[in-house]
Amino acid sequence: MSRQAFFRFTGSIALVTLAGLLGACDHKAEPDQQPATPSAVTASADSAEPDVTIDTGDRSIEITDKVQPWPPEMPAEVPRFDAGTIRKIIRTETPEGRSWDMAIDEVPPNAVKAFVATLKEAGFETSSLIVSEKEGDRGSVTGLKGELTVVLIASGGNVTLSVILKE
Repeated sequence: MSRQAFFRFTGSIALVTLAGLLGACDHKAEPDQQPATPSAVTASADSAEPDVTIDTGDRSIEITDKVQPWPPEMPAEVPRFDAGTIRKIIRTETPEGRSWDMAIDEVPPNAVKAFVATLKEAGFETSSLIVSEKEGDRGSVTGLKGELTVVLIASGGNVTLSVILKE
């Protein structure tokens, strides 16, 4: 078999296989087997309420959109990030674990680098890439310790800090 005939043959087989796979993806559910539609939760994105909680049974999400202190329920092993002002906290609980996502503003220069050292002192394995700029540190920090993951992303004096606890 020549090289050109081989490529035509394998190309034809590939097209037939692809058409079969795409045809299988177009399968429609029977009318009595329609997927359950989740109940809608209405909450305006620009709500005047500073707190919104969404509970779907096994998952719960709480969004607090006001100046906050460090969350008191945060695992004790996670060192506090005291620099800046916590403007928003999103708390999530699932069967797999819990998480806290915080938006922090007005973070002074070198606070991100100092947090890397604090994570290391607390026993976290860290990796980071930080670039100092006029507006403040920019970059990311990741810390791992047992079932805890800490991720910090910084840019222009603002920080997003996420803490994930696997349960």
